[in-house]
Amino acid sequence: MSTRTVLRPYTSSLNMASTVNTSATVLQGLSMVSYAIAWTGTSPTGTLALEISNDYALDPNGQIANAGTWNIAPINVNGALQTSVSISGNSGNGFFDVTATGAYACRLLYTASGGTGTMTITVAGKVA
Repeated sequence: MSTRTVLRPYTSSLNMASTVNTSATVLQGLSMVSYAIAWTGTSPTGTLALEISNDYALDPNGQIANAGTWNIAPINVNGALQTSVSISGNSGNGFFDVTATGAYACRLLYTASGGTGTMTITVAGKVA
């Protein structure tokens, strides 16, 4: 039996008609986390960004004790650092691979600019 920390995959859905973020993923004990993203809808357009926080906190019961201060983290897109990725089209998919951050927690932020749809995000994590 392994004693390595693992964040088992879990999935959440976002309404693409408005700006919304995923639940925070606490990175303590993890060296890698990833987000698999898929969307469908009627011409949804917007951007997706990675946010990080060092002061987000949960109480002993797993409830949010401090909502945290969230900052946009640069992401590597085809060899270039960017602050967000454009989302468009009636359907699509993507992948965010977070492999090098010292942040305590991260989450994704979808900023809507038009259309409607549903985005499904599956997050997983592990120790390298």
